[in-house]
Amino acid sequence: MPTIEEKPGTVSWILGNMPFVAIIEGGFLVLFGIVAYIYSGQASITALIPSIFGLGILVPGYVAYNSPDLAKHAMHVTAVFALLGVLGSLDSILGFLDGEYSLANISKGVLLIICGEYLYFCILSFRAARIKREQEALQQ
Repeated sequence: MPTIEEKPGTVSWILGNMPFVAIIEGGFLVLFGIVAYIYSGQASITALIPSIFGLGILVPGYVAYNSPDLAKHAMHVTAVFALLGVLGSLDSILGFLDGEYSLANISKGVLLIICGEYLYFCILSFRAARIKREQEALQQ
């Protein structure tokens, strides 16, 4: 099992521990979706949509955390779910601009923010890994 590196609170710590970050952020989305569903009076199953994206980030993040040999593929899966979450919730911006603060729009806004920042860190992490591979190749 990989260890969590030191220096918490820095971008380098986040980039070095992306599977752990995936577990935390995926877990947050799962819990948020469940709370939104309960708050809606269980009237709409669509309130669980953040939970679906959360599971799409949480499960591969857990696989990457426990299986370093599968980490690269699993982390790419989390990035795909984050990208889909961002694309699927972009219309929440228009809703907020129109003054719509319904539970559905707030849920999409939270999904947009969490998936957007996670996707940003995925891109930085993938870029750092590529640079590291290129530097190692030049040293050989």
